[in-house]
Amino acid sequence: SFCHNFFARPFDKPPILNHFIMKFFPVALAAFLVGADALLTNPVGNTNTKVQTLQDRAYVTRDIKTPDPIPEEGQEAALELMKTGRLYRYNIAPGEESVVSMCEKEICDYTGFKYCVGLNSCGSALMLLLKTTGLKPGGKVLSNAFTFGAVPSAIEHANGKAVYVESNADHVIDVVDLEKKLQENPDCKHVLISHMRGKLADMDTIKVLCDKYDAILLEDCAHSL
Repeated sequence: SFCHNFFARPFDKPPILNHFIMKFFPVALAAFLVGADALLTNPVGNTNTKVQTLQDRAYVTRDIKTPDPIPEEGQEAALELMKTGRLYRYNIAPGEESVVSMCEKEICDYTGFKYCVGLNSCGSALMLLLKTTGLKPGGKVLSNAFTFGAVPSAIEHANGKAVYVESNADHVIDVVDLEKKLQENPDCKHVLISHMRGKLADMDTIKVLCDKYDAILLEDCAHSL
């Protein structure tokens, strides 16, 4: 609506603004049309040309924003749980028999980790992760700029200050820029890595850099699969 209202009546505006609109609008429109395809979930599946261009790369052939259906067994289990009204661990005795606790145990068994705590969201988990690893009010947290909105929000909720690190052509955190930011922010003690769209960062190099600059390495794996 804004674009329509702004450009539909260009000559109602001052002459210098009209000149700007007529000169730069075609360029901006072309850039938008070219760039819009990059915003699609699965752009490579639109035309044969793009498939040919990227034939040496793996690409997704389905809409990754469309989740798989919940199996019927899971639907029935959820319905039975809702019938009891006991949706969390605190109204079941003993608490270890709650669905949440049993899920945590299964995740520990599957991943090999000693502890697992179920929370309402990944954002809450990241906020607690920062708090429990010693982030002080105003403390800096290095994190990749290409990430989900919950990551910088968690840093803000933990009273920290996000310092953004560039991403490379593979859409993962740029380790060269990471080291540069670590050098420029010697008081930064937290590095929060977020893997986006199943693209994993170079964790080995990142771990080496965090050890070198005495920073705590934290990892958001919500998008890692």
